Amino acid sequence: MVVAHGVDELHGDNNLTKQTALTEKGDVVNGRGDTPNKHDALTGSQPDGTAFPPGDDRTCHNWTSSTQGTAIVGHIDRQGLRDDAPSKSWNSSHPSRGPDGGCSQADLRSTGGDGLFYCFAAN
Repeated sequence: MVVAHGVDELHGDNNLTKQTALTEKGDVVNGRGDTPNKHDALTGSQPDGTAFPPGDDRTCHNWTSSTQGTAIVGHIDRQGLRDDAPSKSWNSSHPSRGPDGGCSQADLRSTGGDGLFYCFAAN
């Protein structure tokens, strides 16, 4: 499934939707309104796809912590609680959060995620 023709398009006007942001098996991921909602995708990135500055941890301690820290997530279905750009962002909607600190499986599930990572391949 082609979702973008290059990095600029990927982080700009792309073809990422609930129907195109598929699992590694080609399955559609449950989104807002589905049970359970799993639309939060772990990205750790700013809206333009770049990393946050050093010292501004947005990747659960460089993807090594399952407890403390936070990770930036995007909404693969482009739907959130509001009608604003972050709610519709596939790569930078909000930080993870939850009773265990933000990075546990329970935390990720409590806000509409499942700890899913998204990888892209380029030809």
